[in-house]
Amino acid sequence: MPRMLRMPGKDVLPPGPKRDFVAELYLHYREAGRPPLPKIEALTGTMPDAYKVSRETIRRLLQGQTTSQWPVVDALLRALCQMQHRDPDGRRWPEPDDNRWDENDPTTCREHLRRLWNDDIDGLEPDEAPAPPPAAPVPPARQTSGGWGGSASHPADDPWATGSPAKTPAQPGGYSDEPPF
Repeated sequence: MPRMLRMPGKDVLPPGPKRDFVAELYLHYREAGRPPLPKIEALTGTMPDAYKVSRETIRRLLQGQTTSQWPVVDALLRALCQMQHRDPDGRRWPEPDDNRWDENDPTTCREHLRRLWNDDIDGLEPDEAPAPPPAAPVPPARQTSGGWGGSASHPADDPWATGSPAKTPAQPGGYSDEPPF
């Protein structure tokens, strides 16, 4: 009989982003009834948009020995959710009588796991997640003298800009890729 997988102890997998990620995977593993790894492996290869995951990779993910690529983690999550008869894109805690229910948290199982996966890769605690960078300011267009005495605005690195820019619907900036001759 195969040995039952257990969540690694804090001595093996200390508190932090990796433990949070593995604990979320274990939550789904336990709720699926702790299925044998060959059964999970077989299911990952037969689901829609299948991404076959080996039982060794599944074991290593559940033991916190690897983080793997997102398609592998996602395939494992989808297989475990299918065994629970649960939609991975459904609300993480769908029942109001569940003590984990938070009506202000519309996060799905997949979104939550992906956030934990990213935090694990980046080595970040959940409250240390980086904010998106601010948008770079757009520099103002430079005014230069046109090729036939006109005044036109051209990017400094456009070697073909000799006169008024040719407006083309395919070019959002309004410059043609064609040379002026």
